[in-house]
Amino acid sequence: MRRLPMLMLAAGLALAACRVTLAQPESRPADRCDRHCLLQILWDYTEALTDDKPTEVPAAGNIRVTSNGRVVKLGHGAVWGTPRRIPYRQALVDPTTGAAIFYGVVTNDIRPRRSGALISPDTLSSSDGRAPITWWFYVVRLKVENRRVSEAEEVAYAGSSMGADAKALSLPDRLFDTLLPEDERSSREQLMHIANEYFDAVSGTLSYRKVPWHPDCQRVELGVFTVNAATSPGSCGGEFQNPSVRWNVVNRRFYIVDVERGLVLAIANFTTPPNLPHNNGSVVFELFKIQDGLIRQIQAFFRGNGQLHSGWGTGPGS
Repeated sequence: MRRLPMLMLAAGLALAACRVTLAQPESRPADRCDRHCLLQILWDYTEALTDDKPTEVPAAGNIRVTSNGRVVKLGHGAVWGTPRRIPYRQALVDPTTGAAIFYGVVTNDIRPRRSGALISPDTLSSSDGRAPITWWFYVVRLKVENRRVSEAEEVAYAGSSMGADAKALSLPDRLFDTLLPEDERSSREQLMHIANEYFDAVSGTLSYRKVPWHPDCQRVELGVFTVNAATSPGSCGGEFQNPSVRWNVVNRRFYIVDVERGLVLAIANFTTPPNLPHNNGSVVFELFKIQDGLIRQIQAFFRGNGQLHSGWGTGPGS
């Protein structure tokens, strides 16, 4: 009879130990950067940009940085300076590749409204007349290794293309954040293959009818619809019936592949074909939403005045 209380005590101690074990946070290897880690580092980077404090970036000692294809020191890119704000924000990460990519709009159009604010009239660089007010379309690609930024590829564009206006952008399309049901997802390999088929159609090496288009498909470039629009009536695929919609797509680099959300983000150089000398070539960031194995939406970013070299990769356009 005396064994029963002892057994109950032992069972209680075992249960308590089990509870303590379950309550412990999941351990993370020191050099592993998951989604949470990548998003945090991307936040650190954008905060450093808005405050003009590049030393706040968790940078590797050998970090390589480019701004519009030109090698620069961290914090010396086209959009850096004080003060800055980023009213349009969209973050994308991939723990498998260690990539973190940020789409945004950066501006020095800041007007302090209260005393004691972070930005004071003494530090203004825009509305006080010391520098012209500028709005940039902006994207940065980070490579994170051992929880440090080893690469930063910044591209900024302060002009206008096909009516694009950086001031008009406010919130990104949350379609890109939406998780897909499992039966509507594609594998990483399938997602990259579908994006490559799109690039092949742009290059004219694959009929657009062989590309898997979703009936909802839209393509947005710098915030402007480039298909199904008054000036561009063709659909995502139908636009390729126009023989002038051609570029040689080279130096294709895949950084974000998100199976749960059906996302692929690739960077490629759209070079000018010899027979279409007026087609402006540039480095293009293309974000695809792929659902049910079909391209549902494309979001593109590039410098409207052209960028012949990326500063990354190998071969033509690098």
